[in-house]
Amino acid sequence: MAHAPTNHTKTYLKIFGALFVLTVVEVIIGMYAISWGLPHAGLYILLIALALVKAGLVAVYFMHLKYDAKFLSVIAYSPLAVASILILLLALEWAFQPHWIF
Repeated sequence: MAHAPTNHTKTYLKIFGALFVLTVVEVIIGMYAISWGLPHAGLYILLIALALVKAGLVAVYFMHLKYDAKFLSVIAYSPLAVASILILLLALEWAFQPHWIF
């Protein structure tokens, strides 16, 4: 029995909207975070976290990992997880060594 084609346009537009909103939030945070008193290390961690959320949305929906085998998702997300851990450790090191920050 043939399946009826599904229309993913609404989903793609929702994800596009979420990516747009997250990008606007990143820009606003980048412009005003220092004047809000947010420390540099906190700013970097926050912006990296938002970028990782955006990367996850792109991977799941636009790279179609949501519909692939779980093994392929693990292969795709493993480098992202390792990079996230390394970035977090580097940001924590910056927090305890503030003279390294630009």
